Amino acid sequence: MAVIDVKGFKKAYDGRLIHKDVTFSVEKGECLGLVGGSGVGKSVILRSLIGLEQADGGQIIIEGQDITKLNEQELVPIRTKVAYVFQNGALFDSLSVYDNLAYPLREHTELSEQEIGERIREQLNEFGLGHAEKLRPGQLSGGMQKRVGLARSIIIRPRIVLYDEPTAGLDPYNTLKIREMVLRLKQKGVTSVFVTHDMPTAFAVCDRFCLLMDGVVKATGTVKDLTAHSDGLLPRFVNGLEGF
Repeated sequence: MAVIDVKGFKKAYDGRLIHKDVTFSVEKGECLGLVGGSGVGKSVILRSLIGLEQADGGQIIIEGQDITKLNEQELVPIRTKVAYVFQNGALFDSLSVYDNLAYPLREHTELSEQEIGERIREQLNEFGLGHAEKLRPGQLSGGMQKRVGLARSIIIRPRIVLYDEPTAGLDPYNTLKIREMVLRLKQKGVTSVFVTHDMPTAFAVCDRFCLLMDGVVKATGTVKDLTAHSDGLLPRFVNGLEGF
């Protein structure tokens, strides 16, 4: 059984249909790359996978449970096992790095303050941020903010991670650090959906791709498929070929 199973997903804004029949699945431990042109609604799908957007039709099944039927209170357990890595890091500006990471642990776990501190320091050291726990987001570079945002997203050890353009605007060093962190989570068996225009990183971390176009998934393929063939919509898109 797939960990994520999206069936006939529909979404409209102000009468304009964005998604009319989106269907795809993600297996345990797999990283699925969700690609497509700007404005096709990739982030809308990500937000819907965690209940931040309400589907207008279809099903979104997370580990066997259709979350489109759940209210806000019922979505809380889903959000403890599905992490969302926001494009801008989405940190609390008024809190230190330590307290940003402590927030989800205090809200969603029974850990003591000592255990919280131990987990935070372990996470920051793993991300090369051990020196930053007392700093506030405004004192960090953009790349460090994204790394802290990722650290906070996974601090409660989710089984699923949704990445929304995690390397957008980053320099090569921080892009490589994010890539390494995604691969490390994959090695731990975390299932993920990866939205990006950074195709070198996508090829490095994704097992399979889905191409969103005209409100549906137009094509799917593995990395091996894409490197072996240059014809078809998906290979032409991810390889930036003329005439797509």
